[in-house]
Amino acid sequence: MTSGSNDEDVKRLKKDYFELEKTLHHERECLLNVINIYGSVLQRYPELRDGVETIKLLISEAEEELPTDEIDQKAKELRAKIFSSELEAVSHQELEKAKQAKEALVEACRLIRKIIISVAEDFYPLDKALEEEASTIDIDCSDQISVPDLKEAEKRFLSFLAQLRKKIESDFQYINKTFLVLLDQIKGLEKTLVSEFGDEARVREIEYFEMKINSEMGSIAKSFDIYSTIDEIKTAVIEKINKIKEVVSLRKQEELKRTKAAQDNIKVLQKRIAEAEKEAMEMARRAVEFQTVAMKDGLTGLYNRQAFEIRIQNALKRFKETGEPFSLIMFDVDGFKGINDTFGHVAGDKVLKKVAECLAASFRENDFVARYGGDEFAVIIARMSPEMAMDRIKVFKDNLAKIKFVSKKKGEIKTQVSAGVAQVRVGDTRDSLVERADQSMYQEKQSKKKV
Repeated sequence: MTSGSNDEDVKRLKKDYFELEKTLHHERECLLNVINIYGSVLQRYPELRDGVETIKLLISEAEEELPTDEIDQKAKELRAKIFSSELEAVSHQELEKAKQAKEALVEACRLIRKIIISVAEDFYPLDKALEEEASTIDIDCSDQISVPDLKEAEKRFLSFLAQLRKKIESDFQYINKTFLVLLDQIKGLEKTLVSEFGDEARVREIEYFEMKINSEMGSIAKSFDIYSTIDEIKTAVIEKINKIKEVVSLRKQEELKRTKAAQDNIKVLQKRIAEAEKEAMEMARRAVEFQTVAMKDGLTGLYNRQAFEIRIQNALKRFKETGEPFSLIMFDVDGFKGINDTFGHVAGDKVLKKVAECLAASFRENDFVARYGGDEFAVIIARMSPEMAMDRIKVFKDNLAKIKFVSKKKGEIKTQVSAGVAQVRVGDTRDSLVERADQSMYQEKQSKKKV
């Protein structure tokens, strides 16, 4: 090895040494800045001064490598004391108020979510574009809900309402236009009937015809007095008979024309009546379609929220009059928003369809099964105790567990459903019964989260 090579090695070692010294110096400066920040905390909590001074000494007295493990431990102890002091500074009453405010916000979110779902799914039959718009409206009413989340949902919901209003106006314009067409056709029919059968001019024409015939017949009788010879009488009578024939022929031609015109008018009337019947049938068909759509959920084929409201009111009325008991079961798909976010809305819709099919298959034929809204379902069962209802829920969950939910791109979709039961009581209203079933369902959800 040459002398020049040794000199280069020495220079490189010196350079590395100075760089290391510089790095260690920067580390100390950084840590001292942290200590200065902690020092500002001492103005509020002077009892923590010993802890801060200890960390300062560990940094400043270190000759070479910093005792980082010991410094970290002291910093953790200091942070724990600061947190404890902050926690003690907040009164128990203030914490309770904050907790109650958070719970109230979550409960308000749930109510708003139910209102949005009710309007979006059950208020009026939607077309495909409105259904897609409605599917974008969602609020995650978890403990992490915030005001911006509600603002975004409000913006989407107001946009949906504006489009829904336009559709309702369009549908009413169509119905109004159809009724006007029917009204015009009825007026035309009335006008034609009056002109054919109630015209005074027609009556006068008939009276004039009878008068002319009578006049000519009278002239024939007078001919026997006026003329003296048989030939004269014969000639006069033949002349009068020819005039009568001429009058009758003209009348016949007029009647034929009138008859043909009447037949043409009848054909036009028949055509108008056929068109009116066609319009009426179309309106009746659309009315039935609207009624069917209004009572059935378009996605799952189950009864919808509107049908549920009618059924539960009837059940409460029957219970009040006859004492016939019934139970309400509320179902909710666990983590459905996560399914939509992870696997997409198409996969989410398929999950809802399968859950609906499984519900329909797991309950009795006369049990009322409906989609309550969003990922919630409701079942009204008569003459069944809560224990029997729980057995039926178990049958449903066992059946659901046998169904595989798989996304081709992202694999298996784990699907679970929470349920809550409430049996009708004396004095119950629709809201009180639904609230008990709802709370029972959310208790099951919370117990799953704890596990």
